[in-house]
Amino acid sequence: MNSVKHQIDHTWAFQVLAAQQAELNEFGKTLERFKSGAMSEAQFRAIRVPMGIYEQRESGTYMLRVRFPAGSVLPEHLRRLGEVASRFGNSALHVTTRQEFQVHRVPLDSILPALRSLAEAGLSTKGGGGNTVRNVTACFDSGVCSHELFDVAPYAVAITERFMADPLSFQLPRKYKIAFAACGRDCSGGTVNDVGFIARRQNGAEGFAVYVAGGMGGKSRVANLLHEFIPAADAFLVAEAVKRVFDKHGDRKNKHLARLRFLVERIGLNAFRDLYENELAALRGSAPTSLQTRPYPRRDRLPAKTESTGTVTAAPEFTRWLASNVTPQKQPGFFMAHIPLTLGDLPAAKAALLADIVAAHGDGILGATQSQNAVLRWVPESELPVLHGKLNAIGLAAPEPPVLRNLVACAGASTCRLGICLSRGLAKAIREELAGSQLKMENLGELAIHISGCPNSCGRHPVGNLGFSGAARRVDGQLIPYYAVQIGGRVTEGQTRFGTNVGAVPARNVPSFVRNFLAAWQQSSESADFHRFVDINGKTVAAELIERHQQIPTSKEHKEFFRDWDSKTVFSLAGRGAGECSAGVFDLIEVDLANARESLEAGRLYAAALSAARALLVTRNLQPNGDQEAFELFKTHFVGGGLVDAALAGVVTAGSLAASERNPSEAFTGRGPDVTALVASVRLLYENLDASLRFKQTL
Repeated sequence: MNSVKHQIDHTWAFQVLAAQQAELNEFGKTLERFKSGAMSEAQFRAIRVPMGIYEQRESGTYMLRVRFPAGSVLPEHLRRLGEVASRFGNSALHVTTRQEFQVHRVPLDSILPALRSLAEAGLSTKGGGGNTVRNVTACFDSGVCSHELFDVAPYAVAITERFMADPLSFQLPRKYKIAFAACGRDCSGGTVNDVGFIARRQNGAEGFAVYVAGGMGGKSRVANLLHEFIPAADAFLVAEAVKRVFDKHGDRKNKHLARLRFLVERIGLNAFRDLYENELAALRGSAPTSLQTRPYPRRDRLPAKTESTGTVTAAPEFTRWLASNVTPQKQPGFFMAHIPLTLGDLPAAKAALLADIVAAHGDGILGATQSQNAVLRWVPESELPVLHGKLNAIGLAAPEPPVLRNLVACAGASTCRLGICLSRGLAKAIREELAGSQLKMENLGELAIHISGCPNSCGRHPVGNLGFSGAARRVDGQLIPYYAVQIGGRVTEGQTRFGTNVGAVPARNVPSFVRNFLAAWQQSSESADFHRFVDINGKTVAAELIERHQQIPTSKEHKEFFRDWDSKTVFSLAGRGAGECSAGVFDLIEVDLANARESLEAGRLYAAALSAARALLVTRNLQPNGDQEAFELFKTHFVGGGLVDAALAGVVTAGSLAASERNPSEAFTGRGPDVTALVASVRLLYENLDASLRFKQTL
């Protein structure tokens, strides 16, 4: 085999290293001040979160998020990640949907030595969280995809270099996300990022279409087209100009309205363009250095053929792997091998073994994907049998259809303080349900199922073909894990759309709902295309199935309905608290508001009034013991406090009296208008709640 230099000049990692050492020394002093009690938790959080350090659900343990522009990981990086996870964390690595690696459950005293160890290998968590320029993503197959216009990954690395050197990149109103896509298929999700660059060619020159102000989460938004074409070298200028507008005009008071998309919604796209053009002109006037890229290493020619025996290549397991996990590159004779990391997990013990494989095959780079898996590119055909054997030996060659391999789930309530449901447990249950079904898995193609453990979009559920977000509902006064269901989401330039909300299903019924919905699609004669099926009658089918999957047996008959997936205890929100990427209490309020709305629509007036009265009590740190106390506390703190119209006192008092009745629903007969007014008033009051849990005006 020809010798190949497996090296990338990741200069950005080493350029920040000198400054990073000084920053780590300063962080060490900060850490000691926090441990001694001289610094509050809030002050400590403000410093550590922009460094990519998040406290986890288990108090006193932290997650470290290591950034990798374009998801490009060198073998030595992978080895060091494994060492850090084994020595300081829970001996597991996790790949995110932004192509980063996370180390989980790091104790407080181990944070600094873990960061120093990462820094020695040229790795940084800086900007892994908080109000910063986040990891810059790119298509995982950029450079080898048959659809692409050109390789965009070097631009993700180059723009990271520039932003990492600028202190302003870590002092923004809110997070700032950038993605590069190599063609209009937009595999990197540029049309749902703050700034998205999509490859273009104009008169033979490489460049980008630019999209701005997209994003998922609260009030998800598809990005607007800002430029039809810019020269590729102008990518940094454009992203920097947008960043400066965001810095100067973004909302720094209410982080729930602080993302770039809210700024554009508030002032309008035309006004935003004016501000942007002014910043861009000022930048050009300062004679900035053009964005310089360095090509990734590639094999200049096919290596010499290696010997292989017929028994190796003819093995059934190799044949299955070849069919499901190997994709031809646009370069004849080379292939991309998909390495499944179920739910994004890689045991630390396997990291060094995988690093050895990466160093010996392909271009010496492991690519992290947005579906939480990995790829190895530039593998010559002659090496595939050997590569399969090595991956199989460490359990990373499972032949899986894309629908299972690419099933995305965030961490959910297993570690995240915002998590409502155990999204990873649901993902496992869906995998088992589909794997054991009679569905023709090969016909599901690249169908994407995305799961988030709460209404935030860490699992990117709004753009999933099937999307699920964790919620909770009260049934007979007891919390039940639920999932809101969205269908039809997709990301493609000009066709990006978010899934349509079609209802909510108890967590235990979600796997069978997925199986039945996909079976209905496969049995449909109207269209083999999933999105056409959704548009023609999929929403009707989904509504019917959701109705069928609503029933919850009593706890005596089926206790599992009162437990989340992967849990042996009764479902609760214990351990959930104010999150570090948004205020978790807002999602708790949404649980009761959703119950109020659904109950009102179904004519369950007492239940609607109770949910409305209970919804905002959490903002006053109140936890009622029973229905009657919920009404009384609401009357005291919200009606008596002048936050809601005194005219609503009657229906609240009626609720308190009815709560003591054997059948309280009868007492609410004819009170439809009053309950409707109560629900609307609470919803309006909630919409006037700021990030500090204060109401901006008295209603």
